[in-house]
Amino acid sequence: MNEIRITLHGNVVSEPVERLARNGSVYTTFRVATTPYRRTAEGRFVDGDTSFYDVIAFNALAANSAKALRKGQPVIVEGTLAIKSYLGNDGTPRRSPQIDADRIGHDLSWGRATFERVSRAAALGHDRTADPDVQASIRAMAEGETATTELRPAHVDADGVVDDDFDPESSDAARDDDDVLATGDPETDDYEVVERLSA
Repeated sequence: MNEIRITLHGNVVSEPVERLARNGSVYTTFRVATTPYRRTAEGRFVDGDTSFYDVIAFNALAANSAKALRKGQPVIVEGTLAIKSYLGNDGTPRRSPQIDADRIGHDLSWGRATFERVSRAAALGHDRTADPDVQASIRAMAEGETATTELRPAHVDADGVVDDDFDPESSDAARDDDDVLATGDPETDDYEVVERLSA
């Protein structure tokens, strides 16, 4: 089967809509209008007839397109062209060109855009490390910050050592001023030597 490859320059004329397919994959649809320029016999450039194309994108391209594109923005779309048949609201059979997009981007000859790299998993919402709280913790570790005592459980000391004998129900559990369990230091604290009992 021969496929028709197309690269289209135009403007987004409908807000991109992101949906879930039956198999759970993400897809996004929107329409693009393109108006060619042609030269008259007098040498002037005038607008030609405007053509409209339905664009469909899948997976990470779909998720990124839904977040990056807005109605009225100039875009470049590359993909496979197909002619789809459907029934109009009045029941009349109609045909519409549709592009199954491989690549979509802003047309920078008309303005500026910024680029933010995201993983495919993050774009599709499957990356647990993309959570803002997780990202903040990762940045704190990279900058050498330690967890605050308010976030540390009472039975874990500042070095991360867990006290297995800690009883949260006990009212006489030894705690320091920061409400963290005081573990003590056998080299500097006073203690009583008990004689070993013989059997």
